[in-house]
Amino acid sequence: DPAKTAELAYNEWYRVFCGAAVISSVFSQLREKVGEPYTSIPVDAFVFLEGGMVGWGTVCGSNAGANIVANLIIGPRTAGAEAGHQIGSDMMQWYSDTPQPVFMPKEPKVKGEIIKTTAESPLCHVSVGKWMSAAGKPLGSPERKDRCARVAASVAYHLVELLNDWKDGKYTPTSDWAPG
Repeated sequence: DPAKTAELAYNEWYRVFCGAAVISSVFSQLREKVGEPYTSIPVDAFVFLEGGMVGWGTVCGSNAGANIVANLIIGPRTAGAEAGHQIGSDMMQWYSDTPQPVFMPKEPKVKGEIIKTTAESPLCHVSVGKWMSAAGKPLGSPERKDRCARVAASVAYHLVELLNDWKDGKYTPTSDWAPG
């Protein structure tokens, strides 16, 4: 359920931040429904994805988390499962092109509007920097933190949509990625 996943990711962001929140939001549900191997994956270990990889501002942890989830569920390209790699690429493109955040939590931790910006990049520092400039808010502000929690939830929601389409045989790639 994409909506349930997004709510889980939003709340998990405040515990483990972006990448681990995306991973936890999907795998916590699969732990209950499927069991192994999802019960053995230490999702909290992915907290290092925060801030574009331990605070370095590289690829957004939400994107990295989505790629980890897609490749663990479907399989990496080296296993002949192109869809895991393709979904990861689709997520990076979607994140880059979509005004974020998309998701609106049922009970937001920060009341009021969180403006949307388009990153035009999968990188954390670009995405957050554009938002901070447009919003006039500093990095440590509650609004920026909530924005990132909502972005993680938005990514988790869209990832589950793509994974559901893949499972149902309806997945169609949207990015320009090609194996090779």
